[in-house]
Amino acid sequence: MQTTTAPKPTLMSWLQLRPEFHRVIRRLKIVELASKLLAVRPLHRRLPAGTRYRVRYGESLLMADEIFKRQVYRDPFTDRMVRSFVDLGSNVGYFTCYALDRTGPDVVGLSVDANPKMADETKWHIEQSGRPRVRGEWAVVGFPLDVDKAPFFLNPSNISGSATVLNPNIPAKGAQEEITVPTVDLNKTWRAHAGDLPVDVLKVDVEGFELKVLATIPALLERTNTVVLEWHKWITDRAPIDALLAKAGLEFVHVVTEDPHCGVAYYARPTPL
Repeated sequence: MQTTTAPKPTLMSWLQLRPEFHRVIRRLKIVELASKLLAVRPLHRRLPAGTRYRVRYGESLLMADEIFKRQVYRDPFTDRMVRSFVDLGSNVGYFTCYALDRTGPDVVGLSVDANPKMADETKWHIEQSGRPRVRGEWAVVGFPLDVDKAPFFLNPSNISGSATVLNPNIPAKGAQEEITVPTVDLNKTWRAHAGDLPVDVLKVDVEGFELKVLATIPALLERTNTVVLEWHKWITDRAPIDALLAKAGLEFVHVVTEDPHCGVAYYARPTPL
């Protein structure tokens, strides 16, 4: 099993584990105020290779800290040539931006999110990158192929929309809103978009729906070289995820980071496709 240096904790990563922090945020409506300010005047930043991203939502600052500063998804890009990626649960598109910054101009990508506002934000980031072979989709994953539309729950926190229940261990910042979202056949969509090209990096962050998603994409997993996945402990432990990915030839490598609520794990095919 490969070992790696775990991402260093930051003030933001420590605070988001504290229930009292979330209660204060809810009581003072800090996220709502920050989001209103950022909607008028977004923060604009550039990554090391020049990829642009913006911050238009208060809680996106936490995600930027996790992806750009702590680099919890860096493993698939270390000592590997990445030609393609799929971003499941793209949210505002920061992993997509990270992938674009670590790859060449001809990279092929597919980014999917079920929250329409988050899908639009991802598409904005893709358009800014000027990468014609990267595509954003508004859709929900993890449902049988004969289901055309499915429910999705918009949470007050834009970083935690899901097709399943909220984390009961983190104080909710308001009520969920149920919407109906088109489903997507990921294997069919990827083949239509990328042909026979394997998926070099599959990132999965679907807020507790990870087992459902993986179980419905066996053909795509067979064509995937690495997976970096966030599992959510109030829904599942890691063991069944390891077993499901092992069936597709993807071996557990290591846990990147873990806390009482969730963790990020890295998997890789011993011999890339």
